[in-house]
Amino acid sequence: MKSTVMRWLLPVLVFCLLPVADSAGQGTTASITGTVVDENEDVLPGVNVVAVHQPTGTRYGTATNTSGRFSIQGMRVGGPYTISVSFVGYQTIRREGIQLQLNQTREFNFALEPKTAQMEEVEVVGQQAGAVIDKDRTGAATNVSTQQIEELPAIGRSLTNFTRLVPQAQGDGSIGGANSRYNNIQIDGATLDDVFGLGDAVPGSQAGAEPISLDAIKEFNINIAPYDVRSSGFTGGQINAITKSGSNEFEGSFRFKGGTEDFTGDLDGVGTGEFNQAFYVGTFGGPIIEDELFFFVTAELKRESSPLDTRVGTDLEGTNVFREPRETLTEVRSIFQDTYGYNPGGISPLTQRQDDEKLLVKLDWNVNSNHRLTLRNNYVNASDDQGIDRSEGSFSFSNRQYIFQSKQNSFTAQLNSNFGESIFNEARFVYTRIRDERNVQDAAFPEVALDLGGGDEIGAGIGRFSQANRLNQDLFEFTNNLSYTTGDHTLTVGTSNKFYQFSNLFIQDFFGSYTFEEFVADGDTISATQALRRGQPSEYQYSYATQAAGTDRPEADFSAFQFGGYVQDEWQALENLQLTLGLRVDVPVLPDDPTFNPTAFEAFGRSTSNVASGNPLWSPRLGFNYDRTFLGSDLSTQIRGGIGIFSGDPPYVFISNQYSNTGADVNRIDATFEPSDFYGQNAPANGRRFVPTNIGNNPTAQPLPANAPFCQNNPDSERCSELLAPVQTTEINLASEDFKYPQTFRMNLAVDQELPLGVVGTLEGIYSNTINDVTFRNINLEAPSPGGTSNGRYPIQESKYGRPFYGTPGGAVNRVSERFTNAILLENTNKGYQYSLTGELQRNVRTGLGGSLAYTYTRATNVNNGSSSRAISNWQFNENKDINDPRVGTADYEIRHRILGTLNYTLTYGDRFGTTIGLIYEGRSGEPFSWIYDGNANGDTQSFNDLVYVPENQSDIFLESGNWELMNAFIEGSDALSEARGSVIERNTARAPWQNILDVQISQSIRTFEGQRIEIIAEVNNFLNLLNDDWGRIQNTGFNNIPAWGFEGYVTPDQVGTVENGRVITQDDVGKPRVNFEGETVRERLNGQQFFTSEIPSRWRARLSVKYTF
Repeated sequence: MKSTVMRWLLPVLVFCLLPVADSAGQGTTASITGTVVDENEDVLPGVNVVAVHQPTGTRYGTATNTSGRFSIQGMRVGGPYTISVSFVGYQTIRREGIQLQLNQTREFNFALEPKTAQMEEVEVVGQQAGAVIDKDRTGAATNVSTQQIEELPAIGRSLTNFTRLVPQAQGDGSIGGANSRYNNIQIDGATLDDVFGLGDAVPGSQAGAEPISLDAIKEFNINIAPYDVRSSGFTGGQINAITKSGSNEFEGSFRFKGGTEDFTGDLDGVGTGEFNQAFYVGTFGGPIIEDELFFFVTAELKRESSPLDTRVGTDLEGTNVFREPRETLTEVRSIFQDTYGYNPGGISPLTQRQDDEKLLVKLDWNVNSNHRLTLRNNYVNASDDQGIDRSEGSFSFSNRQYIFQSKQNSFTAQLNSNFGESIFNEARFVYTRIRDERNVQDAAFPEVALDLGGGDEIGAGIGRFSQANRLNQDLFEFTNNLSYTTGDHTLTVGTSNKFYQFSNLFIQDFFGSYTFEEFVADGDTISATQALRRGQPSEYQYSYATQAAGTDRPEADFSAFQFGGYVQDEWQALENLQLTLGLRVDVPVLPDDPTFNPTAFEAFGRSTSNVASGNPLWSPRLGFNYDRTFLGSDLSTQIRGGIGIFSGDPPYVFISNQYSNTGADVNRIDATFEPSDFYGQNAPANGRRFVPTNIGNNPTAQPLPANAPFCQNNPDSERCSELLAPVQTTEINLASEDFKYPQTFRMNLAVDQELPLGVVGTLEGIYSNTINDVTFRNINLEAPSPGGTSNGRYPIQESKYGRPFYGTPGGAVNRVSERFTNAILLENTNKGYQYSLTGELQRNVRTGLGGSLAYTYTRATNVNNGSSSRAISNWQFNENKDINDPRVGTADYEIRHRILGTLNYTLTYGDRFGTTIGLIYEGRSGEPFSWIYDGNANGDTQSFNDLVYVPENQSDIFLESGNWELMNAFIEGSDALSEARGSVIERNTARAPWQNILDVQISQSIRTFEGQRIEIIAEVNNFLNLLNDDWGRIQNTGFNNIPAWGFEGYVTPDQVGTVENGRVITQDDVGKPRVNFEGETVRERLNGQQFFTSEIPSRWRARLSVKYTF
């Protein structure tokens, strides 16, 4: 496969190295522009404009064109800068103290006066950079400065700690109501989001690591609607950060940050148990050659340990106590050791570690006055102990634990070049290498689950999804932008190309998975523990490679390319009106074909070897910025906005599913056993079907025989052969050939108004409409016959109860092909929209005080949230009326109402001391959730995904058990349920409780000598909970759904005339849903206890830091 990458990559590399078109990126620098006129306000061509970056001595120069305009691009972010404007016969004007923000184009207009003997130079103190009133700002964007990174609380030391500063975002990384997987994260122009999509938006997140040290970040911005066509790769938002650089002064810092359980609050009187978290961070930078070559280094070490201190014993009180007797665990452990020769590990408390190391090295070289080269490498090595689940209802033995290892290395080379006074070029090459693996071989053993009843479970062995799980990623990027300034226009032509190589090993149940539960046979009750001792499971799953695969561990090994090209014109149409017009096209290509499965083609008429490739994505955009003052005021009014199409990448795991699940590379055994399988004529000779010794002793030697391991003791059993013969597969994944990557149409309109005291007020509206998004369909479900009885289906009253039925009264599902369980098709939908309205007041930090206050109203809808990495999960856990024809509904990511406030305040006293306070307040609506059935209401074999039908009255349903008065009162107590009477409720119409979070940081700085400084910093997350135990609680549902009541089936014609629950079933009842409203879950609903309190976020948490800067 790597030869495929090089075959495509080398020609592009050659192209990018041609001197006429250096490759380039965007989003790592700043620019200045403006006009120079004389004393009569006539334009002056040929005026020299020079900007000097004072910390490094880097000089940038140009001359005004025939329109009197100048433009300098590719400048270092930050400052201070000194800008000098000179022309023969005129006084030189010098502006000092200029600061430039990331991606900012600041406008400076100069009026030159004739030179006199008394005055040859005019010096002006530069004003502070304006983040809001900015001629290049069109769409919604938020800049996070170095000062904010230092002064605002961020206990997790994560970029996502700061994305919440965007009014239209939320703390988990979602921006504008879109899935965080649809964001694009760039560090120094290099893509650093979770391209494959298995983690939480960034690589390394599966091991609890961040992709870069926060101390290495200089500043970053978050864009929702940037109309510059060089910005792409997202339909949510783009997070663009740059790292720090060295200067002519040797500078550095050392930081220690840590916390223990003593710095974390109790929840309902219960502490967190012992843990220790520590960060050690050092930075150092300076000159190698003054004014020419500079270096910067950041090193970070994280060490975190936390115990799993779940106690065992029915005589213990409090929380975090496993409900089963210690004797049960001891007995199970003995069975594994004595009967199967396997040590499952202990039951004593465990200490789990989460460690990572980061190292960033950066070189900046001013090659000459026209060329500047940057080289940067970022390395992350992280590990996390995983696999153990211990709680009140679940307990894992210690050998279930494994280490998740994540390593990443990202290299970037960028060349910024000026050719003459009008041509600018940025050139970039990026290579990122990521290796993620679950190291389980030392503890290899099948997963064994003992279902003890009442929701209690004991687990041993390696989890079924971790037994063969590894991901290798090699990501190459080439980008090329060439800009030419002429008159009032800046023209850009460019190309952006990505070359991805993935190798994903994922075989669930590679060692096998067994479930044991209580059953009754011959009048005897056999407990789950006894069943384990007898080797008599209720379920067994096992996957192994076919001979055609050519290896015992077939991987999804494939390449993905994306070629992009674009043109753009930034036109200063009027003195105070700038227009940005551009067109971009991206063409994704998948050069490798998955394995062809002829059985699937015969069943569905679709080839598993076909992938969506070569479908172009067009992205035209138009943005504008109009700035003027009214009624003689000095306060500017800025009107900005735009319209355009934005194209992104799907999580490539969606594509990988088609390479992993062809049905031709892996065979499956998926067996369910009844008591009769262990007794009577079909029973094995010794009554045992669980013989895992082959797996436990040597799990990777070779695939097990087709009838192993259960039947090796009785291979001639007819029942054994029937149950355990391998099937072609249990699931296949396919994609529509015209599938396109995500695209959204987006527009925004905003007004920014300067107000007294340095405050800027903003009113902004953003609207997005889906062009292409993902949806999943199971094409192995036979199309239902609404209201009929064909194929043994229920005579369901679909017109009233709103859903088709795919199964039979006996509980079977009607499939197109019995050779497969599920055939999941990935395809597009154009349904869904998002919009937001925001009002905001903000003040940049001046005279020690800055802050912001914003309110945002958001609506976000989609067809599928796409939150899982597995196609089957994205399909089956999408709550809807018809799982195979889902309707648009409220997105899981919608935060309907959000209030955001920030405050920075610095008080200095004397020459040495300063105190800084930083606050972030967030008040927001709770997460949306759906009321669903506890059961399978549409016969698709999937439970917990069917939206409930809400009865108008008691006769509208058949209440099989429970009390109607209580059920009716419960419905009336919920706005979402009561408004849905007489219909199937819509997805995510209910809400969890409102959330209030206040984070605080206080730092005390002491200047020592020669500019050195010591800071002592205290951060408190959820400060409200520190003030009051009942404040700051975060209540959620877990999976954005809650079962409202149980589903037991539909009334059938043969039940007419019978009496149930005191009610005679009539012909009018046929097709009505049979439900129950009783049990523990119902009691929770009636008592308002349907939400769970998030364990860690609901507590106050403090961290202390000491930082030394020199």
